[in-house]
Amino acid sequence: MVLSRDGWGRIIALIAAADGDLAGAEDALGTALERGLRTWRSSGVPSNPEGWLYRVALNARRDVWKSSAARTSVALDPEIHDGAEAGADPAESIDTEALPDRRLELLAVCAHPDIDPGARPLLMLSAVMGMTGKQIASAMALPSATVAARLTRAKKRVAAMGVRFGSSDRLELEARLPDVREAIYGAFAIEWTHAVAQPREGMVGEALYLSRLLTQLCPGDGESHGLAALIHLSAARFPARRGGSGEFVPLNDQDPQSWDQSLIAEGESHLREVHRCAGIGRFGLEAAIQLLHMAGVRSGITDWPMLRRLHDHLDRIAPSLGGSISRAAVIAEIDGPGAGLAVLDTIAADDSRAGAFQPAWVLRGYLLARLDQPENSAVAYRRAIELTADPGEREYLARKPTPTSQKLPGAGRV
Repeated sequence: MVLSRDGWGRIIALIAAADGDLAGAEDALGTALERGLRTWRSSGVPSNPEGWLYRVALNARRDVWKSSAARTSVALDPEIHDGAEAGADPAESIDTEALPDRRLELLAVCAHPDIDPGARPLLMLSAVMGMTGKQIASAMALPSATVAARLTRAKKRVAAMGVRFGSSDRLELEARLPDVREAIYGAFAIEWTHAVAQPREGMVGEALYLSRLLTQLCPGDGESHGLAALIHLSAARFPARRGGSGEFVPLNDQDPQSWDQSLIAEGESHLREVHRCAGIGRFGLEAAIQLLHMAGVRSGITDWPMLRRLHDHLDRIAPSLGGSISRAAVIAEIDGPGAGLAVLDTIAADDSRAGAFQPAWVLRGYLLARLDQPENSAVAYRRAIELTADPGEREYLARKPTPTSQKLPGAGRV
């Protein structure tokens, strides 16, 4: 491979920084790659292929910028383009490492509030990582036509906004970080219910890369480290989430030896960075909760009081239906199934979404079974099965374990 994911994102960000035209930047880099493949067959790969490709792509874009229409509407960023003369010999390649790194601005543009939230992860994968529409469609299990249409609309929107990356100050970028993090987490969550055994492939691998990239670009941002910690710790358990026949394996029944230890180590490292930064946010708390559940499986002893404190904190700063259900499960472990069921009933009364939320029915079935109400438990489990798309998990829930042996299916899940 002559161009890494890092290299693709760097070049696209540099080229698009002048006028915000992502599609134009991608076309220019595509032209450069085609020329490189033809030229390098006879002359060999240059010592700095990334700089060569940047030079050729920039020249291609300059041809567009020189047109009568573009000449009156595009002002080049001198910090980026000084010294990159039009028509310059690509053999005189540019050291892209010495140029400003515009990838954070590129991520912020991809997660812009004016971009449809559903298109933001797709735009990141295309612009920042160089994935084709077909590759994205395969990774996200979406029709290629759907992905192509969303990308086209999103790129047209970016071009229409006329965003110049260099015009964004640090405070503006920091204000956009929550949208960037949500888009990266969205890319990971898409794969969570589909991934079977390989934590570094597909959308999971791309989300791991993007979360690491964000911490490199924003090393002092605790919540970005929290996101990276959560994704790494969750991805580490992928090999254990399914049995040999594809059956669902809940966290409490997983073999810790089958977890990806290197991903766990990376996740723990990011979590330590969270504690070095001021305050802790949603992703940092969810990562800490994940790690405590994993520690409980390893040792056989779960620190439920600490989990409750973490969930209480999470509920205060970032309340969500899923978080409330998980908190009810923790309360049930501390104060008994009746107390947990009371909390669950309150949630159902306050939030109409709970009636169609699968984890709420799984927890209800589990707690009713522990309260020796098998018929009511069976009703709850049947409703949970109706709301479950995954065949392996449907089969697991259909077994309806006995109250004395069953374990909460959703414990510790993202």
